[in-house]
Amino acid sequence: MQVSEDHSLVNEYIKAGQITKEQAKTFPHKNVIMRALGMKDNVLVDIQKRSARAGEIYLLCSDGLSDMVPDKDMEAVLASGIPLNEMTKQLVDMANANGGKDNITVILVKVEP
Repeated sequence: MQVSEDHSLVNEYIKAGQITKEQAKTFPHKNVIMRALGMKDNVLVDIQKRSARAGEIYLLCSDGLSDMVPDKDMEAVLASGIPLNEMTKQLVDMANANGGKDNITVILVKVEP
């Protein structure tokens, strides 16, 4: 389950119902960002409070992964039960196998009991 939101032009179009998620894959300006550090003196930051539960795995990644690997495939890796370092390698390998068109950043955090 995705708990964050992309602050991109393409996501704004999706939220407004102007394009579908399928159309977003080929949207010509999909890498235009709407919020970023360094663009202005102040940046609106999204903050969420969530209770972490033992066993949960959090994936923080760049679009180099999320654009190249479907959500269901990422979820399957996270549910596989293999060690985190192997999950990370598998996710990067999947992104590269699917074209690897951008830098790929993957951070996994597991909540231990």
